[in-house]
This record gives sequence, structure tokens and C-alpha cells, in this order.
Amino acid sequence: MVLPCSEDAARLRSLLAAGDLLHPFLSSHYFVDRTVTCRAEGAMKEAIMNTIEPSHVQDNFVDLAASLAICCGVDSLPNDNDSYSSDSSISICPMPSNWNESVVKSEIHRRRLQLASEIGGQKTLDSSGKDWYPRRHIVFILCDGMGNSVIENSVDHMSTNDTDQDSFFAKHNQPCRLRAVFPSTTPAALTTLATATWPGRHGMPGWNLRDKKGCDLPGQNCVAGPVVQLRVLAEHIIDDSSGKLASETGFQSWDDVFVEVPWARKIYVDKNACRPEIQEKNKIKRKMIYINAYNGDDYQNWSQGDNGTERSDKSEGNNGRKRSASDFSEWQIGNENFQSETQRHQQHHSTLFETAKIEETAYDTLGTPKGSADAIKFFRDGVDSALSSIANAEKNGDFTFTYLYTAHPDKHMHSLGVEHDEVKNVVQGIESEIERFWRILGDRELLLMGKYDSNSVDLYIPSTEESKRIDASIIVTADHGHITIPPEDMMTLPDDILACLEYANVGVWGTGRHAYLHCRAGLQSMLQRRWQTNSELREHFLLLTVNEAIECGLFGPDCMRWQVRPRLGDFIAISTGRKTLAKPFEVDRCQHYCKCQGAHGSLLPEEMSIPFILLAPPN
Repeated sequence: MVLPCSEDAARLRSLLAAGDLLHPFLSSHYFVDRTVTCRAEGAMKEAIMNTIEPSHVQDNFVDLAASLAICCGVDSLPNDNDSYSSDSSISICPMPSNWNESVVKSEIHRRRLQLASEIGGQKTLDSSGKDWYPRRHIVFILCDGMGNSVIENSVDHMSTNDTDQDSFFAKHNQPCRLRAVFPSTTPAALTTLATATWPGRHGMPGWNLRDKKGCDLPGQNCVAGPVVQLRVLAEHIIDDSSGKLASETGFQSWDDVFVEVPWARKIYVDKNACRPEIQEKNKIKRKMIYINAYNGDDYQNWSQGDNGTERSDKSEGNNGRKRSASDFSEWQIGNENFQSETQRHQQHHSTLFETAKIEETAYDTLGTPKGSADAIKFFRDGVDSALSSIANAEKNGDFTFTYLYTAHPDKHMHSLGVEHDEVKNVVQGIESEIERFWRILGDRELLLMGKYDSNSVDLYIPSTEESKRIDASIIVTADHGHITIPPEDMMTLPDDILACLEYANVGVWGTGRHAYLHCRAGLQSMLQRRWQTNSELREHFLLLTVNEAIECGLFGPDCMRWQVRPRLGDFIAISTGRKTLAKPFEVDRCQHYCKCQGAHGSLLPEEMSIPFILLAPPN
């Protein structure tokens, strides 16, 4: 692999080799002592010229998403059968001619199958002769922002060699196993989870991405849509600059926004991806259970149906009403265009989904005991809902996949920083609830009793004859980690830099740690010169062209889709420490109140290193 030869690209290599930054899918060993000299722009620069070996490849959140899709019965995933280099989406790819494509693809595929076996049980064949992972119940828990460093800061780790004294997370976590995608943000990660593809493929590598549909022509109105700032994790998919729905700004379907289809669609819509014997019964092999508490609002309106327009809603107090799904949740579970009535499928798919909505902590309680207590209580409600669904499935002989998402501890950390005591309370509470979850799944009689509170679990004495472990596995991870940003590390772009830009995608909560910079036409070189003469920017940020970042593999090992490339602009400014590019009002507010903020989005180990906690029955 040949990395670019610019000065900041060489700095990136040095930081990756030293472990000061983490590459999404390559280990630091790849970047150590593998330099040659090349000539770039008249000066001698360092670059890497080396063929990647299997030992250099690191497990990533994408691989975990792919393994979950495999366990749920998806037969093929994007790029399973296509050559990386054959992708003609754009000419810039992280796969030059000396890339050992077969080795890389084989190693990634092998690792994904290994993950699938660990999660779903030893691979076997179904009645049609296709691979099947027979674990009856698979539970995936995503705790937003709960990176390895957050866990280490929040839970007790005993200094003794007696592992029985370690915390539950410490016993079961494999902290060196998994890395986040880049940018290490929630939109990039959740869309990766939904599609099992890299951010360079799925179209959502960040927040508030700038895009435009169509081409303007002289003297004509309404030929093209307006310039928009796409925001998907909200009540609706919107242009954040105007507040209009994306559908009102030229995006005719959600496939215009998310340019890769979700793997759930391969189960619910593409019959070729379903198992033949299951098609005959008009059902899939796994019942899909979604339990979500995103951002504290109720943007996910649960409904029932294979395209997500109507699913059964188990939200407390909802009395079984059927409600239409929101933009993002509906796309994620496989609906191509929820606005089109003609694309609704037959009612026999109504049993494919089971969803439950859990409550969310109010912002004005963050930092108080009530805030952490509510976050734990609502997560406990999610665990109880999952247990109830699994118990019903166990009675009916169903296979299940349960996805439980909580917005914590991320929500607390954005307001309080990582080290706050209330953050520790939240993480410890989540840990306790997951331990309870696993203990109940360890005994079928206890599960079917339906009494899941801690007192009942503690007092319960299992029957020696009827007690039996449920065939279930739990995977716990995070979409990214977090760091604390004190007010003095928040900075704004200087005026001479802003003069070169049409759009600066910055912000203290994440975008400012991997700022996408869209230049005014023809001013790219001027921006670079001005950046390099600013000592603070030069010291604390890497300024890469977006093409350099693609060539470095930061957005994944695949070629970037052409629909994604315009959303990233001309340059990406990557923070190498705690300095974060913020909007002026954010800096003023935080400095006025002397308020620390939690943030993420760059390549620091604290942001990129995420837990891999696998709880599974003995083989």
C-alpha cells in the first residue's frame, strides 16, 4: 500500500506507527519501519510502500456488523464477490496496484466468519445446504460512547490476580479486539451497523454533510435542489440549515441519502437472501427485535411490516397502537422509500418485527443523581423488554436477534465530560444490568418465570432438574469512545481561513475533531498556505486532502462511492490531541461557564478503541 507523500500524511504515518493515533483497520506494526523516500512537489518526503499482510489487519466495527448480518441469514454482503479495484465509483481508492487484494479480502472475510462463529455458534448447514449459525438467541447491545477508556475510568479493576474479583466488564471484555470506524461518530457507526459497509460506501461519514441534488443552469429556476446539510439522527431526515425535510430538497428516496442499502432489506425484501425453507413458511429464520432510546425524542415510531411502515409497538402506554416509523429507523429496517404506498408488502410479514421504545433521560437532569438514575432505569426497562421477548420466543421455538441501543453514557459525557461521577454511575449501572441480563439467560426456568427484578433474581434458587441455560449470546460494544475537552482546548477557525471556505463542518461535540472543509473554487492552495503559517493549527491538526485520507484507508479499504465524495469537501482537519474546532457561540458558552464537554470523532485511542464483550455459552 502506498500512502500519500504530503508532510501531514507523513505525520499521520508517524502518529499511527507510534500508536498515538489508531487506524480503523490497520495495526501500528504496518506503519513501523516501512518507509521509502519519494519525491513530492519538489521535496523529499516519506511514504509507505508495502504489501499488507494478514497480521496487519485489525477487527473493526464493520466486521462486527457483517458478522451479525451473516448470523441473521444474509447470504451476501457488499463487495463479497466484487474486486476492490474494479469499483469505478471514483478514481481515488486505497487499493493501488501493489495492494495484495486477495490476501486482504481473504483475511477480512475469514475474520468476519470467525466473529460469526463466536457469536452465532459453530457453523452448520441448513436443509437447503447453506451456511447457518444455529445460536437460538443473539442479543446485540450498543452503549453509545462507551469506549474502552470510559469503561476503565468508570468501573472497578482489582489489582489482585484473582479474576473473580474483577468487575463484570473487566472479566469479559477483549479491549484490543475492536476498533471504531472513522470518523468515530454515531451517524457513521449506526449506518455502518445497518449496512455492514464502511463510511466511504454508505454515505453518512459524519454529521451535517453538505450535498446538493442536480445541476444549476443559467437563467433557470428549480432545475437543481438547494445546497443542504444532511442530518439523519433527528426526528426526521432534514436539511439542518433550513429545517426542511430532505424530501423537500431534491432527495426523492432514502436511497438518495443512504447510498448503500441496509442488510435488513436483504432479509425482508430480497427473497434470494432468505432461506428457501423459511420462505415457504413466509417468515425469516430470526425474529428481529429492536429496542431503542435514541436522543431522548420519539423519532422512532414503531410499526409492523417488512418495509417498516407498520410494526407492532410495545412502548409502555401505547396500548398496542400502530404508528408509522420515522425516517432513519424505517430506512434501517429495510424500507426503500417509506413514502411510496406501492412499495408496501403483504401483511404476512407483520411478524418479522417486534419493537419497544424505552424512555430517555431529560437534558436538564444531566449531572444530577436523577439523571444517572433515570438513564439506568430506562436501560433496565430495555433489558426487561428484551428478556420478555426472548422468553416468548423460547416458548414458541423462534430464533431471535435483539438489538438494544442506549444513548448513554454518550449523552451524559457530552454535557459533563468523561470523568464526572455521574458518568461513572451510569456505566456501573449499565454493567450491573447487563450482568443481570446474562444471569437470567443462564437459566431457562428463571427466564420463563417473568420476574426479572434484581430481588427476584437474587432470591431465586434454580431447580436442579428443570434448570437449563438458554442458547443465547450477548455482544456489548460502543459506536465510539470519548475524551473530555476543557474550554481552553476549544478553538475557532481564524478569519483568513474562513475566507477560503464555503462550508466548515465544525462543532465541539464531534465534527470539529474531523472537520470537513469545503473550499471556495480555486482557493485550495491558498487555504493550505494559510493553514501551514498558523502555528496552532499546524501543531494540533493534520490537514489532509480528502483524497489523501481516502488513499490512507481512513474511510475503509473499499473505493469510495461517487455519491459520498462531494459530501466531504476538499480537506479534512484531524485533531491529533484535545484541540477541537468549534463554532464561535460554542466556545463563548463553554468559556463563560468554564464547562468541559465530551467529544469524539478523531483517531485518538480513546475515541477509536471500543469494547468487545462477548457472553456466550460454552461450546
